[in-house]
Amino acid sequence: MRRLSVRWRITLVAAGLFAIALGIASVVLVRTVRDNVVDGIRESDEQQLAALARQLEDGIPDEFELPPRQPRGYPEYVLETRAGRFLVLSDGTVVPADPRSRTTAQRARALQTRHIVETAQGQITLVSQRSLAEVDETIDGITDALVIGFPALVLLVGVLAWYLAGRALRPVEAIRAEAASITHTTIHRRVPVPETNDEVARLASTMNEMLDRLEDASMRQRRFVSDASHELRSPVASIRTQLEVALRRPGRDDWPRIAERVLAEDARLEEAVANLVELARLDEGVAPSDLAEVDLDEVVFEECSRPRRLRVDTSGVSGGRVHGRRDALARVVRNLVDNAVRHADSRVAVTVQTSGDVVELTVTDDGPGVAPADRERIFERFTRLDEARARDAGGMGLGLAVVKTTVERHGGSVTVDDADPHGARFVVRIPAA
Repeated sequence: MRRLSVRWRITLVAAGLFAIALGIASVVLVRTVRDNVVDGIRESDEQQLAALARQLEDGIPDEFELPPRQPRGYPEYVLETRAGRFLVLSDGTVVPADPRSRTTAQRARALQTRHIVETAQGQITLVSQRSLAEVDETIDGITDALVIGFPALVLLVGVLAWYLAGRALRPVEAIRAEAASITHTTIHRRVPVPETNDEVARLASTMNEMLDRLEDASMRQRRFVSDASHELRSPVASIRTQLEVALRRPGRDDWPRIAERVLAEDARLEEAVANLVELARLDEGVAPSDLAEVDLDEVVFEECSRPRRLRVDTSGVSGGRVHGRRDALARVVRNLVDNAVRHADSRVAVTVQTSGDVVELTVTDDGPGVAPADRERIFERFTRLDEARARDAGGMGLGLAVVKTTVERHGGSVTVDDADPHGARFVVRIPAA
């Protein structure tokens, strides 16, 4: 069964709660009015009985001086003595009461007030009997008015709740409609933000911030896919071209040299795929569960012992232990060293030292260095400051992106500045274990 809309639910809840509150208030009102009226009548009757009681000090007179008639009718007075019952007529005359007849107040629902008087003739009970028919009629009139007005008031509150809920939810519907129309091709659009500065406005602002992040992620994803497809196509095309040329001249080409060039392109392709896989894993943002204490100096010695174009100076490496993944930290060292070797003229140096609660890894080269304006950009994916040299050296602009993302996942940071006397100096700082 289809659920009611929020507007309907708000209306029904508001009308229902109002109906319950109005019903309880009506019952309390009717009872309060009746009790107040009856209490007023009882108090008036007690005052009148006190005035009559003063006329009984010498016994029952032949005629009473009655108090003025009250707006809500005149009570019937009865004297109860040992000799019998006497009725006080409306003119004050006292006559014996017929035991077989019942008074008007006795025939209707009546309010009785008693007052006992000690007289010369003995104890006399003075009784005031007043019919509550008029009171009941008044209460019935109030009840009828409430019964008639009750549905009208509930309906009025329901209509008001429907209108106010519609006004309150109108910005939400506008946000929903705009959000429903946003697709991957129109992700640049944003939902309207009402000028109310309330929860709905904050919801719209939060949704727009989310759309900003999604648009940025979508743009980065498209750029990543475009660049990755281009970069992966380059070594594949190179391998295919070299093999096709060699096959057309089977007797004239140096196959061992061709194999070396193909293996070089294959290594470049393998490194690109490994970096792409590592970046995809890091982008998932899932906290690694296989962290352990790693001796960063051992990782540096192991990675720097690989054959490269230049010998890497590790004389400045001392002990440093961090908490992380060994393979990920090894890739950080490898990428930094490969990048330094790629751009260095004659020297690459690596140092590791522990300073307080931080382990600092430094990789220095004597190449052209990095301009201050480019020191943040080089950590972006597929960024190459020297396009031709990077391609010839086999760089794809992924290594430093892997370094930055991996180091940040380990709670550290990576920066680049100038080396002495020239070149680039990459500094990685990771919390010590």
